[in-house]
Amino acid sequence: MKKPYKYYSGITSQISFCATPLRLDSYNNCSFGCTYCYARTRQGHGREQQLQISNPQSLHDRLKRVSDGIIKSSLDEFIQRKIPFQLGGMSDPFSRYEQRAEITLEYMKILREYDYPYIISTKSALISTSKYKDALLNSNSYVRFSTTVIDAKKRKLIDKGCVGIDNLAEAAQILSTINIPTSFRLQPIIPGFESFAEEIINIAAESGVKHLSAEYLKVPMDANKKFGSNLLKIFDNTPVSKYISMGAHKVGREYTLPLEYRTTYLIEMYQYTKAKGMTFGFADNDLLLHADGASCCGASDLYLREANFFHANIPSIIKKKKINEEIYFIDFLTEWIPQRVISTYLNSKARLAIIDTSEPEWLQFLKKMWIGEQGVYNPLYFDGVSLSGKLDSNGLPIYIRTLSSFEKKLRSY
Repeated sequence: MKKPYKYYSGITSQISFCATPLRLDSYNNCSFGCTYCYARTRQGHGREQQLQISNPQSLHDRLKRVSDGIIKSSLDEFIQRKIPFQLGGMSDPFSRYEQRAEITLEYMKILREYDYPYIISTKSALISTSKYKDALLNSNSYVRFSTTVIDAKKRKLIDKGCVGIDNLAEAAQILSTINIPTSFRLQPIIPGFESFAEEIINIAAESGVKHLSAEYLKVPMDANKKFGSNLLKIFDNTPVSKYISMGAHKVGREYTLPLEYRTTYLIEMYQYTKAKGMTFGFADNDLLLHADGASCCGASDLYLREANFFHANIPSIIKKKKINEEIYFIDFLTEWIPQRVISTYLNSKARLAIIDTSEPEWLQFLKKMWIGEQGVYNPLYFDGVSLSGKLDSNGLPIYIRTLSSFEKKLRSY
């Protein structure tokens, strides 16, 4: 018997910038062999352990308890508000483990029973087969297919064990016939291979895909050891040095390409996608303000029904501002904020030593982020934000929404 997966659900550290920060995972790891695997390089909990399988009955019991008004945790608070789950937050829910255990199928049935909104993230076409189609019928779901932007021959070596673009397109087309909205996530984009994005966008448009998002490869500090051999070859076996030579800057534990490099390529992808009638999401975190919709890069608020989204984070507050409008910390007080402790769900390095219990813990996290003392996602991290040079009545800095060079170019199209 496999060990049960204890940490199958929770609030992720993406709560700092994401409107859908709830994850739900069927398994603690994945049978696919993507050579850049974000979950592995970011040291997700249990990734190096033997396979663990979650128990769908636990979710059913929680949803039942919350629907009865019994709230025991901050996760329960999020669920009570119907903030969407991301099914496949750390591991693909449709890798070969699913073909045997069908845990994802059970989750889908439970979420449909409670008409709970959720987003599926996968690189598999299994979801379009008969039993999963049945589970999707009349559900409140949105399916996001991911693929690497690179030439087709190399993609097979980078996205190891995953089906090709044509298979994903066929799955998306099948789902469109039962009115399930789908998205293509171009993640990661490998620098030097941007020209292959146009082909994927064409395929997406022809397959009934509603939304497309794009995000460049981030290179973790230990990529020279953690990346797979085929990806290492593209960077002459030294991805960290290669990125630094391209002007990349370190954000947390990862190197990100400079905006100067990304701008033209991303805006061309945006322009081409919009011309094809789809919405577009800039999925690089510093560009979230420019994405369609109000739910990070995925635009799930445009395609899910009767769902709420978490807007008590910095990019959500900024996105509501007009150019040259000031941004105050008290703007957060107009948003819903969880009252219970959230730190137990976060990576230990992301936690604060909370002493003041007179206000919600998340509000204290926000204050630390606001002044740049907690994490990297302070207001100045996001493209289109500057300091106003003024302080509010509580001595906290006031920021201002600006028209950045990136947005100027975006508006010119």
